Amino acid sequence: MSQFANIKREVNAVLDDPKRNGIYRLSDGNFGFANKLDGRALRSKKSLLSEVARLLDFPDYFDENWDSLEECLSDMSWHEGQIGLLIENADAIPAAVLETLLDVFLASAQFWATEGRACSLFLCDSDQPDIPLLA
Repeated sequence: MSQFANIKREVNAVLDDPKRNGIYRLSDGNFGFANKLDGRALRSKKSLLSEVARLLDFPDYFDENWDSLEECLSDMSWHEGQIGLLIENADAIPAAVLETLLDVFLASAQFWATEGRACSLFLCDSDQPDIPLLA
């Protein structure tokens, strides 16, 4: 099985099982994932929040702050199905901004696990050994 096919299979397995909600590292992000951001364009809190809101089609009341991100990620009533986000070049995001994003996203993923809805964040080009490497 090719690396591309293996990564896609592993990501789909996570997104098919809300019990596996969380944050994962990937060795490669070139497998056709729809909700994809490039960390090199996310050099500030403002740019990261703006791009996450755009990609996940947040409502107009989103206020580009961490509390609003948490509120929207824990609502997602305007979005059906799985919640998945891939960030390539994740290490290009300033460390403090990335750390807060991970905290907020993990809390939302854990919430959605209790609701039976898949929600995971995937990071490529991340050198954070505390985040499990999926594929």
